[in-house]
Amino acid sequence: MQQQHYDVIIGGGAMNGLTLALALNTFSASKLRIAVIEKRQRSQQQGVGFDSRCVALSDGTCRKLNRIKVNDKTTLWQQIQSFAEPIKQVHVSERGHSGIVEINAEELHLAQLGVVVSLQDMGNTFAQALTQYPNIELFCPHFIEQITVSSDQVKVTLDDQRCLTGSILIAADGTDSQLAQLVGIASEELYDFQQSAIIANVVVSEAHQGRAFERFTPGGPIALLPMADKMMSLVFCTKMPETLLALDDQQFLTHLQQSFGWRLGQFKSVSKRYAYPLKVKRSATYVGQRFALVGNAAQTLHPVAGQGFNLGIRDVFALAEAIVKAEDIGSDQMLQQYQAERLQDQQRIIGLTTNLVQIFSNELLPLQVLRHVGLISLSQCATLRHTFVQPTLGRI
Repeated sequence: MQQQHYDVIIGGGAMNGLTLALALNTFSASKLRIAVIEKRQRSQQQGVGFDSRCVALSDGTCRKLNRIKVNDKTTLWQQIQSFAEPIKQVHVSERGHSGIVEINAEELHLAQLGVVVSLQDMGNTFAQALTQYPNIELFCPHFIEQITVSSDQVKVTLDDQRCLTGSILIAADGTDSQLAQLVGIASEELYDFQQSAIIANVVVSEAHQGRAFERFTPGGPIALLPMADKMMSLVFCTKMPETLLALDDQQFLTHLQQSFGWRLGQFKSVSKRYAYPLKVKRSATYVGQRFALVGNAAQTLHPVAGQGFNLGIRDVFALAEAIVKAEDIGSDQMLQQYQAERLQDQQRIIGLTTNLVQIFSNELLPLQVLRHVGLISLSQCATLRHTFVQPTLGRI
């Protein structure tokens, strides 16, 4: 069967994979041939309307997306901005303690700390952008069955037995990457939180005013992110997911109200709920022969502080820049430089998010006192707040 050749093959056509394709296209002035392989139809990837899954983009991620051109007139960020809900303030508290930290965009001289976007709307925007570039080819719904690597290229065989060759294959296929397993790269489990995250959207009785909330409870953190009107995106970390999923909507809202409090008024309704276990995982390496990993394929974090997607976007941009600068795309030298650039950021964010959860889930009295003092100190000292929030802005 005739083989099709590409400069770059991307395995995974969700947000990281599509961002990478569009970034490569912009940085190379559309000179690279790019294949994107996605096994699921987009309509199967997330809900629509009230059930639509959401993601928080940090200020740094928004700035990066503004570097990607969709056409001669607009950037990817400019198109996303039309449906993005700004985060003007982050409210951090701990149940049972009086210390409250409020981090304001205005105090940091920013228009916003980040934004919240619907994955459905993001997907539509990316799909429309891809259609404008004939050098980017989307294979969907298809998946990679076999990978063969030689010194100068990588060959992939799809489920319909078509063969594609490229200078590099990039795994953007998420946690427990099947592509990484096909090339023999293992995933390490660094920490099991013995928690699950329940994801849903909720409607509240009071306007959120651009506020996001991170509330630490003995069962795990609760995050609420602002969406349109009086809707919020909920991440409810819990040690008893089966129990909470078995509740009817009103029982669940009552439990959420008791856990979170009344800062947003009454919780009025909730969308369909999903749950997934919370573990920190990391690929044993970022790279292999003619092979690289980005996003959740490289690392999966606890959702506290909303850092996972934004860390993955920094992988994407670092790799895109390495590819367009390389004399030999996919060479060992290029890949080792990419890995060296990303390791420090990865380790720092894994440490930050894991330590936050561990510290706030420990009920030892000395730690409770330290947490209380820490939140009071942050609330009263602007310099401390600025230092605390800088790693979460994602400006690397």
